[in-house]
Amino acid sequence: MHGAALTLGLSSLALAGFPLVRPFFPFDPRTPAETLAGVSRAVTSAPWLIAHYLALIGFVLLLCVLPALAARLAAAGVESRARRATLLSGVGVALILPTLGVELYVLPAIGRLYLDGQLAVAELVGLIYRGGAVLVMLLGLLLLAIGAVLFARAVGKSGALPRWAAVTYAVGLAFWCPLLPPPVRIVDGLLIGVGGLGLAWALRRSPPH
Repeated sequence: MHGAALTLGLSSLALAGFPLVRPFFPFDPRTPAETLAGVSRAVTSAPWLIAHYLALIGFVLLLCVLPALAARLAAAGVESRARRATLLSGVGVALILPTLGVELYVLPAIGRLYLDGQLAVAELVGLIYRGGAVLVMLLGLLLLAIGAVLFARAVGKSGALPRWAAVTYAVGLAFWCPLLPPPVRIVDGLLIGVGGLGLAWALRRSPPH
């Protein structure tokens, strides 16, 4: 389980670092021209790119470690609970990743074009953030939240991992939401970091069943 522990630890640190590095600003896709005028420099900045790479890496590593977490819980007698938690969390993350891709690759490109004087690209912001992509992301966030809660309940039922770490981690994942204010998102990231590292340490130290 040492590889799983390392993967979970790195995932948790990456997700914790995301809101600490990410620039925050008002963003209203209903007024794309005004919005892009105010955010174009931020979304083309190094902190924006670094933060979103951290989020991308964090979620991809989470997908990689979900089977190991499920196996640990299954060995402790809660296989069905672990399976449901893993499935919902995995699908949730998969639905979140496309929006992260938009913010990592598409939005900075739009911002650079806008700064180069191609003001008409502002309309793309409204098309992207008022379309189906947002609904997909919201569904992903909901499934991730449900999966995280089921994971914490499975840990509490089995005792396979520290309950405090599972609850802390689950709360952080359940409230990972771009719509929340910056202070809440920073605290949320810290919860993911603390809870995830606690789980990673337990995975490293606990012998497999």
